[in-house]
Amino acid sequence: MKPEVTVTSGKLASTLSKMSEERYSIVLIMFSGEGLKSPHCAAVDELTNGLLSRRVEHDGFDPRYKQSKVIDTDLSVQGLDKVILLGLGQRSKLTADGLREVLAEAFTAARDSAHAEHLIFPLIDVDLKSFSVEQFAQVVAEYCVLADYEPNHRKTGPWLDEAEQTHLKSLTLVANRNSLRQAKNGAALGVKLGEATCLARDLVNEPPSTMTAQHLAKAATKVATESDGLVSCKVFGKQDIKKMKMGGVLAVNRGSTKAPAFIELSYDPPSGATVQCLALVGKGVTFDTGGLDIKDYSSMNDMKMDMAGAAAVVAAMSLMSVLKPKISIRALVAATDNQISADAFLQGDVITMMSGKTVEVGHTDAEGRLTLADALHYAQEHCEATMIVDLATLTGAIEEALGVYVTGIFGNNDRFTRQVAKAAARAGEAVHELPMPDIYRAENKGKMADLTNDGGGPGSITAAWFLREFIKDGIEWVHADIAGTAFRTPGTAYGIEPAGGTGVGVRTLAHLIASFG
Repeated sequence: MKPEVTVTSGKLASTLSKMSEERYSIVLIMFSGEGLKSPHCAAVDELTNGLLSRRVEHDGFDPRYKQSKVIDTDLSVQGLDKVILLGLGQRSKLTADGLREVLAEAFTAARDSAHAEHLIFPLIDVDLKSFSVEQFAQVVAEYCVLADYEPNHRKTGPWLDEAEQTHLKSLTLVANRNSLRQAKNGAALGVKLGEATCLARDLVNEPPSTMTAQHLAKAATKVATESDGLVSCKVFGKQDIKKMKMGGVLAVNRGSTKAPAFIELSYDPPSGATVQCLALVGKGVTFDTGGLDIKDYSSMNDMKMDMAGAAAVVAAMSLMSVLKPKISIRALVAATDNQISADAFLQGDVITMMSGKTVEVGHTDAEGRLTLADALHYAQEHCEATMIVDLATLTGAIEEALGVYVTGIFGNNDRFTRQVAKAAARAGEAVHELPMPDIYRAENKGKMADLTNDGGGPGSITAAWFLREFIKDGIEWVHADIAGTAFRTPGTAYGIEPAGGTGVGVRTLAHLIASFG
């Protein structure tokens, strides 16, 4: 259940008086060296008859970056429960990413430290270049939804005597009258971005025995059904995939008892399909054992997340009614699991891909590039895509290079790669472009076929080159390797990203799509 987000204007006292019988907590963000001089801090101090200034003077509070403090009121002010102070550090040093981190701290502190269910958040002038009130309201609403995400677990109750988790039920943003409209627009978009990211998280967190290719196809169909006619969905079954000669998908699926599915979600602007078409391709391996080259226990433990790229592109398509780009958008997923059986594909097998290229199987755990290659070819041949972004939990090497908080991106066109990187920056999702030197292209050269799927050299770069072999000249393409950023273990959960699926890529894709508005 997501928080209900509303936007209003006026003084804090009048805002509180309009609330229901529930008690609200006020979140105040402060800058170092400015004390309680801001209009909102002064208003809260006046509202509480000087309680705020007395507590700060007595207890002390230095609003350094990401510092927080919860102040209990004496409950004498109708509707007011607690005041939550958040430090932004020095005003001159604040960045957009820094603001996001403080907001993550704000909502987790409000929920876990203050045990607040209802929040009032005055919007302030944060003095960030190119960061308007509308963008501020968007990020506040977005982070409220994301920070309070409840995984779709199967728990039946709290553990032993643990207290139940507090959840945020409502967030009221207070803007001035001049910026009320912009704040409402920003908050509405922020909620939708948060909801779409949570959808992707839910898909990734679903148990793998449930999250089959057919289940993923149903999720995509639901996105289309709920799009008010803006998005259509086609689901191709195994016989269709055979007719289309998708050799990569069929090879990976050979060891499975469950049929594969090829999913196509389509959006066109009201004027009809456009020459310019952006294809979003997501890796959809719903569970990866590694095949006959089986993974060990620790490597296989979280492999339900191997369809996180698919989850991201499906969830991004749920935003078409909000984004309404002026170009055609296609989302494509080749969905299957990679299982072990007597029928599983073998090392030494030669696969004829949909494009006609042949691939010798050198390693059955390099399966994602096989399914993606067929999807990339389909995007160009059947969707006439002029631009392609693929998201894939493709290589462990990317985590070795960039860790678990930065996504590696590769591209064949500098302008388009920069456009994707800018979208990621606007989304607050860290990416870093890695090079594709020509010298590594030969690592994919096959002995018994055109290509091999287990080329040597730097793993993430070699894998990117494999995919690029299926991109035609003139098509702008970016590959995002999200193997490190798509899933959090308890030890790597951070900020708005809890343990489990992160939903990475959804908001980057949303901002990229919005750039075509």
